[in-house]
Amino acid sequence: MQWTEKQMEDWLKPSERTLIDEHGDAILLEQFALFWEQFDELVEADHFTEAELIQFGHDTVAEFHFPFNLAIQDAVGHLYLGRFGDDST
Repeated sequence: MQWTEKQMEDWLKPSERTLIDEHGDAILLEQFALFWEQFDELVEADHFTEAELIQFGHDTVAEFHFPFNLAIQDAVGHLYLGRFGDDST
């Protein structure tokens, strides 16, 4: 699959969202559009809840000592590939 330069630029635009964890606490998170697209697809496909994805981010922080904003990128990216990745490449 090929993407245009415009599509790639659009994926790199940052935006902020407030997420709610399993304890009802709000987390303000700034990420790129591509992350939010993957995050939303995982939630909308009923693979995970928002709170579960946040917890996977915290688990990644504990395991690899990444800052949370990078840890949740890592966790969502791996989960996304595991659910929607193309094994033929």
